Amino acid sequence: METIDLRKTVIDYVKSADERLLNVIKAVVESYQENDVVAFTVNGKPLTKYQYEQVLLEAESEIENGNSISPEALEKESNEW
Repeated sequence: METIDLRKTVIDYVKSADERLLNVIKAVVESYQENDVVAFTVNGKPLTKYQYEQVLLEAESEIENGNSISPEALEKESNEW
């Protein structure tokens, strides 16, 4: 089945779906999107949406715990590189 035909078939399913099927479709799509690469590390390692969210949560935790550097201190440090 070609992509255009498949898309039409899926749309027809969605149009006639009950709430249960719509929830299943939503879960499948969200799961599929979780595995998409959405970012890369500074070393070029690809990150999925889930991995990226975990990195952000870790960074927020570090900031909350005071493990951060001011822009001025960062600029001064970068000038010494």
